[in-house]
Amino acid sequence: MRRPRAVLAVLTALAALACDPDYVVHHVGWFATMRHQRSVKPYSQPARPPVPGTVPVTGAEPDSLPAAAAERLVNPRTRTAESLNRGKWVYATYCLVCHGEAGKGDGPISATVGGPFPGIRDLTDAVARGRSDGYLFGMIINAAAMGRIVMPRYGDKIHGTDRWDLVNYVRQLQQQAVGGTR
Repeated sequence: MRRPRAVLAVLTALAALACDPDYVVHHVGWFATMRHQRSVKPYSQPARPPVPGTVPVTGAEPDSLPAAAAERLVNPRTRTAESLNRGKWVYATYCLVCHGEAGKGDGPISATVGGPFPGIRDLTDAVARGRSDGYLFGMIINAAAMGRIVMPRYGDKIHGTDRWDLVNYVRQLQQQAVGGTR
C-alpha cells in the first residue's frame, strides 16, 4: 500500500514541476510568454530627440520665432543695474567676439580678416535701433528664422531672462552710441 502513495507523491511533484510556465511553455513554439518576446529594453538604445517645435509637459522656451511673432513680443524685464550687468556678461560671453565691445560689428572676428566682416551687423546703427525688443529677442533665439543666415543660433545657449537682459544691454549700447546716457 505504501507503493501507490509514493508513486502518487512522485507524480504530483512531477505535475507541479511540469506546470511551471517558464519551464514548459517556452518550449512550445506557438505559445510565447511576455518574458521571451522581442522588445526594446529600457536604455538599450540612445534616446531620440524630440520633434522640433514640440513643448514638453514641463514647459519650455521656443526654439525659433517667426519675425512677425517676434515683433509683437514685449520686453518684460526693466533696465535695472542687475539686468544690465547680467546682459553685459552674456554679451561678453557670446556676442563680443563678432559685434565688438561697443556693438559696432568690429569684434576680433572682423580684425582677423582686416576690417568689417560683411555678415556682422552693427548693433548701434539706425536700422538696429529701429527694431523692436521682440525682434532682437528673436535674433538671439534663432537668427536664421529672422532672415540673418550668418549669425548662429543661441537659443540653446542663452536661456530665460538672460535673453531679455541681453536685449536691455544692447539697448544700452545703442544709447551710448548716439550720445545718450543711462
